[in-house]
Amino acid sequence: MRVALSKDPITWLPVRLAQTLGYYKQEDLAVETSEVAGLSKGMEALLGGSVDVAADTGVGLIQMAAEGRSVQGFLAFRSRPSQALIVSPAASGKIHSIADLKGHRVGVSSPGSPTQWFLNYLLVSHGLKPEDVSAIAIGTAATSVASVEHGQVDAAVLVSNAVTVLTRQYPNLTILAETRTPESLQKALGVATFPSGLLVAKENWLKDNHDTARRFTLAVQKAMQWMRDRTAEQVRAQMSEAERMPDTAADLEAIRQFQETILPNGAMPADGLETVRKVLAASSDKIRAAHIDLSGIYTNEFVAGN
Repeated sequence: MRVALSKDPITWLPVRLAQTLGYYKQEDLAVETSEVAGLSKGMEALLGGSVDVAADTGVGLIQMAAEGRSVQGFLAFRSRPSQALIVSPAASGKIHSIADLKGHRVGVSSPGSPTQWFLNYLLVSHGLKPEDVSAIAIGTAATSVASVEHGQVDAAVLVSNAVTVLTRQYPNLTILAETRTPESLQKALGVATFPSGLLVAKENWLKDNHDTARRFTLAVQKAMQWMRDRTAEQVRAQMSEAERMPDTAADLEAIRQFQETILPNGAMPADGLETVRKVLAASSDKIRAAHIDLSGIYTNEFVAGN
């Protein structure tokens, strides 16, 4: 089977570890993973039929449902995303609040990505419009860090270890909003949990390949459990050189944050998608107008081994 993952080395690590640790082999599976520039590119590959499974988020899944796409989530990784809206060190003298972003360049991982949705939500909730800023795609990981350091953007929504790298390099870095802790998530979005990091597939693929999907889910669950039971140092040792940041401590901090947010057994909380939908609807007319059957766009049957 074929799986598309975005360039977030931490969130999707269980999928890669399942290969490295031999869990796919144990389940008699041949899994090929490919890296795409952003979650939207992964969804394009899924809808186009070039992959069987793609990485996504609760935000992306609901957006797909609003567009009438027949995709379904079946495994969830995190109880909250690891992202932060930061101010570039070069712009720290002129941007002190979200309202100050008006007229400035703000980096997001890719157009239409969850990072852009997070930015839009924050802008709207602070009296601005999405078009009040220039959203610029800067990717994730090292490329996003470079964009901030080289002044290509005045602010940016960064994810995972890109956040820890910059906060370590710039101790006085201005963080306008973030979701890395329960407290900061509550402050930014007004919710206690916000499920993030999902694996999705077309509904008909899950039906036609039920046993394959079950065994694949079991292998990734084993990798999630392995991550929970190991130190951050042991986890990082299993990452490829390309996935690691030069700053070892930044990687370790990002891994620990991920370990704290891993959802038990990869199951979606009962109110998880409804929470995402409500928050998303606050800044999206399209979501507010859409009639989405949340029970039909996600299933926990595979994490339960059914």
